[in-house]
Amino acid sequence: MAYSDASIANLALIRIGARGNIASLDENSPNAVKVKSCWDHVFQTVLSERDWRFAKTRVELQLSSTAPLYGYTNAWTLPADFLRFVRPHVRPPDTNWYAWLWGPEGWGYYHREDPPFWPTGWPYVCETLPADGTKVILTDYDGVSCGAAKINYIRLITDYSQLVPAFVECLAFRLAAELAIGITEDRAKAESMTQMYRDTLNSAEAVNASLDFSKDETGSRTWELAGRCLRW
Repeated sequence: MAYSDASIANLALIRIGARGNIASLDENSPNAVKVKSCWDHVFQTVLSERDWRFAKTRVELQLSSTAPLYGYTNAWTLPADFLRFVRPHVRPPDTNWYAWLWGPEGWGYYHREDPPFWPTGWPYVCETLPADGTKVILTDYDGVSCGAAKINYIRLITDYSQLVPAFVECLAFRLAAELAIGITEDRAKAESMTQMYRDTLNSAEAVNASLDFSKDETGSRTWELAGRCLRW
């Protein structure tokens, strides 16, 4: 199903008993104005709550020409749509952690890991450059031993056709909680919508987790190789 911001907003408005639907967030109606004022904040908040599979992606980073002021030697530029790193992928205890593979250092035993920042083992922090506010990762990794740094992150979604029902359900309740007092002046309704949001968020996690398979998996070859490039 293809969703739109207006259709999700109307779902939230129905849940708090608001009168009338909206056709667009840009229309000059009281409900549309209220929805538009909080839409971006609520959308990004819900998107950041879980490792939504439709929002997960992996990219190769570019080394910034601007060196950190102190503490670290290199800065890697983060994508403009970066919201946060995904949580580290943890394999079950009975899964083999090493495999005999061909990697950057030739044949050898490599860690089977799925880190949010690659190569694994290098400390890093997320900051912004003071000159222009560019979001970067500060680290001592220079890209020489294992190639360009790579990340697995949650990106800001602008194409709503990618949204899944479990996310939309959560978003509608979170939006309803945000709008309840402003539209209905009913604090109890806002608290009820907040609780419903928490409940649906927990339910969505089960749906989200069902899209992964980790027991005895071989995983992506690229990310199996990542563990070889450790800093000892």
